[in-house]
Amino acid sequence: MRNHIDGEAAVEPNDKVLNFRRDAAPPGRHQDTEAVELVYQAADVVRGVQDRAAQMEARAEDLVKRAIEKLQIAEERIRSAEVEQRAAEAGLNEATARIHTAEKALQRAQSRIAAVEAQLSAAELRARAAEARAAEAEKALRRIEHAIRTQILDAGRAPVRKAAAA
Repeated sequence: MRNHIDGEAAVEPNDKVLNFRRDAAPPGRHQDTEAVELVYQAADVVRGVQDRAAQMEARAEDLVKRAIEKLQIAEERIRSAEVEQRAAEAGLNEATARIHTAEKALQRAQSRIAAVEAQLSAAELRARAAEARAAEAEKALRRIEHAIRTQILDAGRAPVRKAAAA
């Protein structure tokens, strides 16, 4: 820290930081070495960039591959759901047709019941009318029997009484 305060550069070497600072060095062989070292450093940087690019490309390819797999799974689920939906619609259509048939049969049965009820009412009316006629016929028959008894039988007894009294 004291070095930093004093104005000296306190830069620690770091793998990701390149030092392009030129030190005062004697010309000649040392400069060639520095140039070669710079080339090596540049090559290292390029390799690092290429490695990172390759890693990013591999990650991107993996992400794309997983996304495609998920998409295929989703498409298969959609196809399956569509098949199930068509089957459900077919079942619903069949049930609707059965309900429609049952409704028609119910309407026919209700019509027949109404017709039978009408026939029953008419038959009951005819039966009551027949009972009334039968009751009238019975009354008429009793009157006739009474008339026969009183007119014929009593008339035949009356002469016998007259003869017995004489």
